[in-house]
Amino acid sequence: MMFGLSKPFSRILLFFLCLLSAALTQIAVAQETPADLMNRAYQIQSSNPDEAARLLKQAIEKDPSSIAARRQLGYLYLNRSDYDGALEQFQASEKIHSSDTIKLQIAYILGSLHRRDDEKQVLTELSQSSNPGIQQKASEELASLSTGPAASRRYLRFYADPYYDTRWDDFFLHFNFQSGYHLTEDQKVTLYGVLALSADTRSSSGTVPQIISDNTLLLGGGILIRPFYGFQAFIQDGVAFDLVRHGADGDPRNDFRAVAIYGNGIYAPFNVHPEFKSPMYPFADMYSSFGYYSRYKNGIGYLQGRAGLRAVEVSRTALDVYLRGDYVFDTEKEYYNNLVEGGAGINLTPDMDWGLNFIAEYHRGMYLNVSPTAEALRSASYEQWYNSFRFYLIFEKTF
Repeated sequence: MMFGLSKPFSRILLFFLCLLSAALTQIAVAQETPADLMNRAYQIQSSNPDEAARLLKQAIEKDPSSIAARRQLGYLYLNRSDYDGALEQFQASEKIHSSDTIKLQIAYILGSLHRRDDEKQVLTELSQSSNPGIQQKASEELASLSTGPAASRRYLRFYADPYYDTRWDDFFLHFNFQSGYHLTEDQKVTLYGVLALSADTRSSSGTVPQIISDNTLLLGGGILIRPFYGFQAFIQDGVAFDLVRHGADGDPRNDFRAVAIYGNGIYAPFNVHPEFKSPMYPFADMYSSFGYYSRYKNGIGYLQGRAGLRAVEVSRTALDVYLRGDYVFDTEKEYYNNLVEGGAGINLTPDMDWGLNFIAEYHRGMYLNVSPTAEALRSASYEQWYNSFRFYLIFEKTF
């Protein structure tokens, strides 16, 4: 007997207490927010993945637009090799907010499901990603899916960055065509041939030549190594043909160069959506190189850094704004190879698939006083400080 009550009444009371407890539990569960459910799922995802998946499903039922819940559930499905379930969640996440990282994960899942055509379609899109890491991984996966090992290792690359500089009132033309073969499947060692053009529209030959920029057609070949992400080094030999004669010196010249390059960064994610957005995603990157160039008999180094924001996104178009700084130095103390610059720029990408960018930059620069001889040569023709606006058209495509 409970607290002096009769046995039948005690049973009835106990029954109602159980009902009340169950109801209170249901109310408590109903009052849990998606964040509460996700927190509980995170705590037990290793020890009890089935219960964690159930909690994440509840979180999605309460908030179908929860990207975090869908992605976490997708990764839980991946751990269980439930590729169909994982694909469903990642694709749903993509519809809410596009991410190149998740797209790459979708490509891997499609590969696991042997949906090769769909996998290639996603990887082809990602091979033009604004994130170099994603771009490289997608390109490597595409290469491995090619019909034959030889075909997957061959490539063609075209790069051009012609620009106009207000300081010189001159157009500078740079074009580079490269054809290569990857000696290793991971593309860490590559043999290549190169045809490159460097010219400007104001330099001229004659009795008193006016030389503003290097004006050459270069034909050569080399070997390139990429031992780890962001770093590459190459040794290249070739012949350079002067397009503007330097007095009596106009014969073809040997052009040997050995260069090491390192670049890396944090890049703004690109999201495809029809409406105009100003996401203001931050990004920052750096580029550095140092090499020996036999034609100049000089070792030249470059260091560049940028930091900015993704100001506009609409459809496949993006607009970035940024600040940048540059430092150039050499071993022979030529005044024009020793300078610092600071400035700002705008980069318009009309379509992420085109490999095309329109850039406008302002530069404030200063020649460095590296030696009395260099300073005397510089001061005879140029002020130490200078200003410049530069307008670039950059195109890069690898086939």
